Amino acid sequence: IYVTHDQVEAMTLADQLIVMNAGVAEQIGTPIDVYEHPATTFVAACIGSPSMNFLPATLGPNAASVSLGGRDQLPLGAPLPGLAEGTPVTLGLRPEHLMVTEGSTAVELRVDLVEPLGADTLAHGHFTALDTDVTVRLPGNSRVKAGEVLKLAATPDRMHVFDRESGKRLS
Repeated sequence: IYVTHDQVEAMTLADQLIVMNAGVAEQIGTPIDVYEHPATTFVAACIGSPSMNFLPATLGPNAASVSLGGRDQLPLGAPLPGLAEGTPVTLGLRPEHLMVTEGSTAVELRVDLVEPLGADTLAHGHFTALDTDVTVRLPGNSRVKAGEVLKLAATPDRMHVFDRESGKRLS
């Protein structure tokens, strides 16, 4: 057993991770399982760099989409059974799972800051439908500038939906 607060160290050394929160094991699993299917918003925030984006949202019709700010609809990979339209949720989007697009399900990100890192470029901004900070990982050769508006889409099966109150995973 090895204890660390360094998530990179944990991800590279471990066969199994135990993510602890105030003495409670929030999730136990392989590093990739914890990364791809975080059990809670706490786990999702601990694993991945930069951290997962968390956005207030509501479920759309048939719980098959989420609405951001009451106007942008993003389709989910699969409907969430037993949940009603309008249910408040927290949408989790990893920076590397957002992509520039011209598609009809795009959401607009106003870029505030750009970090060129060589292999990657991080664009920090906020969705125009929300006043919530968002980080997007783009290819290193991206020429995005502060002040630009990017149209972004999320891969439906890479979207994470959490209960807004408990933080527990719904999708």
